[in-house]
Amino acid sequence: MLDKAKALFRSVISKVTGTHEQKITMVVDINLPDHEERVTTSKFLHTKKALIDKVDGRCWICGRNEQESGFPMEAHHSPIERSLANAVDFSLVRQDYSDFDWKSFDANNDVYDFVDDMTVNGVLLCKTHHTGVNSGIHTMPHPLWVIQRYLKEGYIYTSTETIHHAPSRNSDVK
Repeated sequence: MLDKAKALFRSVISKVTGTHEQKITMVVDINLPDHEERVTTSKFLHTKKALIDKVDGRCWICGRNEQESGFPMEAHHSPIERSLANAVDFSLVRQDYSDFDWKSFDANNDVYDFVDDMTVNGVLLCKTHHTGVNSGIHTMPHPLWVIQRYLKEGYIYTSTETIHHAPSRNSDVK
């Protein structure tokens, strides 16, 4: 009986996969609706500043600020990407964002009242985690992007990125 248990244990252990590289080639083919040329609205600028203040100017993924990352912080439209705003059914969005000022939205009949409000439709990111190759939200699938927030300090995630969280992200970790 003990020999059978040992054999079973060895067979389970031998199935553990070691660290290895996984390459994904992805083609995404979607239809973007007609939309206005991208502009930086006053609402975007005002609410980006409010977002920066709210999160102490730190990247949502790594916790670095402008000085630590070496680049200005960037506000990413999320969950509603600006180029897709005209295809969104905002009655569905209302269900998830009840705190938003929908009376103003209804009065103005302007989808960008929500889309450009970075306090409800934005996440603050460093340049690396916004547009960086193999690390930015615009360059990789969401599950692979968001996990960077939770990986262990020093983990070699890609050939160009070793996970480093700002001290503010590591302060509660014992």
